[in-house]
Amino acid sequence: MEVRAAVALDLVWIGLTVLAFLAFLASVASLVQGIRLRGGVRRGMRLALGAFLPSIVLILPVRGLDEGFGENVRALLSQAYPRYRLLVVADDSSDPAPARIETIAREFPRVPATKILADANPLGGKVNALRSALGHLVPEDEVAVFADSDIRPARDWLRQLVQPLADSTVGVATGFRWYVPPRPTFWSLVRAEWNAVSANVLFDPRRSFAWGGSCAVRTDRLNELRLAERWRGVLSDDLVLTQAVREAGLKIAYVPAALVPTYEGANRATCTEWCLRQMTMATLYLPVVRRYAIAAFSVFNGSILFGLACLALAAIWGVGYLIPAALFFAPLPASIAKASLRRRALFSGAPTVAAAWRVPAWRSAVAAMSVPWVMASGLLRTRTPTTIRWRGHTYDVSDPRQVHLVDGTGKSEGTP
Repeated sequence: MEVRAAVALDLVWIGLTVLAFLAFLASVASLVQGIRLRGGVRRGMRLALGAFLPSIVLILPVRGLDEGFGENVRALLSQAYPRYRLLVVADDSSDPAPARIETIAREFPRVPATKILADANPLGGKVNALRSALGHLVPEDEVAVFADSDIRPARDWLRQLVQPLADSTVGVATGFRWYVPPRPTFWSLVRAEWNAVSANVLFDPRRSFAWGGSCAVRTDRLNELRLAERWRGVLSDDLVLTQAVREAGLKIAYVPAALVPTYEGANRATCTEWCLRQMTMATLYLPVVRRYAIAAFSVFNGSILFGLACLALAAIWGVGYLIPAALFFAPLPASIAKASLRRRALFSGAPTVAAAWRVPAWRSAVAAMSVPWVMASGLLRTRTPTTIRWRGHTYDVSDPRQVHLVDGTGKSEGTP
């Protein structure tokens, strides 16, 4: 009997050690991915400040006055670019943002600024605003750039962003956002690190995506991509754009120098709502990203839980179980190291963002280790989403291609 018990314990130890070693290899692979990201940034920087200078229409959907709104608009209007105009789109005639932009635009007479009201649509929102803007393009507009009002780009952002479009095989050129909280609270840093995790796939041809807050498309591609049709009744502009580009057999090009800062903080409620919205969007419109997240964070969270179990077994059955425990805990330092690699890689292409980031390394590390648990909770809560809350509105997303705005009584207002 004692021999059988000893054999059983040996088999448990062997099984856990093998599993722990596989988890350790996954951590090594994750670090390699971080190193490859730096290589992708270096290759992407070869196009920096190229000679491709098409005429640009910069489309800016607005709703309300974001934190730092005036500074953000000034950054958009002070681009070191020869030919571009600003097209501001609001979906509410009482919105104060267009009037504020009109006042600021007087400081920059070189850049024509036009404001329009989005087409009437019960759904409203950003996607409808962008779709409406497509009807206001003029023949001189060679490239449409889509921007969010909460970004504050460097002066060379426009020029950097459009360079990949000189390649006819590129369907969309995209930048990326980095959250720079004015006060680096725990939840604001969790959101920043959570957002940064998405950068892992920016150079992956199977999983890369366009980010709608900073992306560019040639106007002669718009009919081919059928954006005016695809953006009807949906809630995500960028993930639908990503699908359209892939279906057209075109490439998505990430522009490292087009990394833009968003100077916003977040509390627990803001961070949680934001994270759930991002995961819901991925579930509805780009499930390959959700599957990738499930695989990656299952390994991390599972490893830590197994590591804790091995510590308990070490206290009961002997110190030998500290070996698999140590291997299972490898994702902890690996996640910190990868977050640092990712941050340094992205910042190497955007020195202005790097200069703005003044967060102690230990605080970033704590936030990075918290992200997998926030992610796990969010993945569980967004398995079959039916509603999503965004900018004060609740939407029925039971059918992601026919989204409905839900009023305060829970009644859906149909989309056209």
